[in-house]
Amino acid sequence: MPTITIIPASCKTSLATIRALLSLSDPSVKIHGIYRDLSKVPEDLLSHPQFTALQGDIDDPSLELPPSDLLFHTTPNTYTDADVFEHAKRQTENLKTAILKSSTIKKIVLMSTMGAQYSSGTGELKANHAAETTISTLPASIQKVFVRCCWFMENWASELPNLLSDKPFFYSTISPADFPFPHIAVRDIGKTCAQELLSTAPPKSNPYIFELQGQSYSSNDVKKIFEELLGKEVDMRVIPQEGLLDYYRQVFSEHVAREYTEMNQSFLEGGILFLNPEPTPGGEIRRGETELREVLAGLLKGRV
Repeated sequence: MPTITIIPASCKTSLATIRALLSLSDPSVKIHGIYRDLSKVPEDLLSHPQFTALQGDIDDPSLELPPSDLLFHTTPNTYTDADVFEHAKRQTENLKTAILKSSTIKKIVLMSTMGAQYSSGTGELKANHAAETTISTLPASIQKVFVRCCWFMENWASELPNLLSDKPFFYSTISPADFPFPHIAVRDIGKTCAQELLSTAPPKSNPYIFELQGQSYSSNDVKKIFEELLGKEVDMRVIPQEGLLDYYRQVFSEHVAREYTEMNQSFLEGGILFLNPEPTPGGEIRRGETELREVLAGLLKGRV
């Protein structure tokens, strides 16, 4: 009877992993979700017999984990002026200490990102480099799986207010407009991470690392889908690379804006992920099944 801990459980990818595990309808699977704020636990999970919500904070050096066989972790975003790498390293060191104290964890699945192999040039993504580096130092008896995901389809949700205005428009930070870039749906991330948690196949390596991608879409593709879904013309405002910093400054502090600008530029033409001098070992790429149109239709349906 596998017992799985999800930390932090409030992130979208964590919730998707929880729901994917529960959808298997296997009553032997027990899940502990760790939340900093228990008011964020979805109502349907509170009453689920296979799920237990626990209070815990990954920023707490005295963090304790419930007895578990398997663990899922994702590095939460930080929108503060803290150093991205050092902040994520402290959090993951706290988790590492808790894992060693628990002495029951046999496998950890980390939802990481493409580019986590790079220590610089990736902005906000450096948090995942810190997490992978730290988790890699756990004993060899603990199997480690790093799922390096690409751009989330759900990132387009931030444009819903603009799309639902009288004169629909949206901003895109993917330039030029015909530049295709891989997308992945959160539900596919959850499904893949759930499969990896429960997999009993002999590990190919430790850590075992692979990339998770769906189809590639350009800004032009996104515009076409939005227009088809809304049934009207949609204005697209593509932010060129040289305009990214000013764009992010409108919503973030100077420090955070610079981190997001570097992250954004890293996967555009000329960026470190575009050039990719150190590819993921083994080069394995798994494919998500969900198409962007399905996700965007769902987002619009929830807001219209």
